[in-house]
Amino acid sequence: MKSYITNKVLLGLGAICLALAIADLLRDGHGMFEVERSPLFFAVFGFVTYAALIFLSRVLRRLVMRPEDYYGDRATDEEDESLAGTEKQVSGAQDA
Repeated sequence: MKSYITNKVLLGLGAICLALAIADLLRDGHGMFEVERSPLFFAVFGFVTYAALIFLSRVLRRLVMRPEDYYGDRATDEEDESLAGTEKQVSGAQDA
């Protein structure tokens, strides 16, 4: 069932893209530069820019990624609140 819905969404998006491409071919472009007047320039430019952003994000991830144990014992995602240092705050709130 899920793949059926996914296929319908992809088919719908493809139809919208095709309709916009046909509309772009029929319009009379008035760009500042000659390259802007070429057919489907903005569609190709947008796709290339988006693809470049995806590939650059992979490179950037390698530059800023930290090891899994970067925070060591001071990590706050532990289930035991005593490790996170919040056990006194919880017990103090119950007394009030």
